[in-house]
Amino acid sequence: MTATPAPNREARLEAVLQAALHLLGARQDHMLTIEEWTDLARAVAACQERKTAEYLTDHDLEDITERYALEWDEATDGPLPTLDE
Repeated sequence: MTATPAPNREARLEAVLQAALHLLGARQDHMLTIEEWTDLARAVAACQERKTAEYLTDHDLEDITERYALEWDEATDGPLPTLDE
């Protein structure tokens, strides 16, 4: 008898798979966007019950704050840096 994964775990694994497929497709096209890195970081963070920000570089987080209009939920993604002008 084999155990089936819990639905929540299965959804998290599917998110990792989809993010990885997205990343591999981007690599084939020779492009990696902050959106693709964020998707991958979110999927891995969800599987490990951590925050997205823990898997991105400081530079990535600054770019998200300064230049990109990504949806960002501090409760699940973690805090973004506060930029002093």
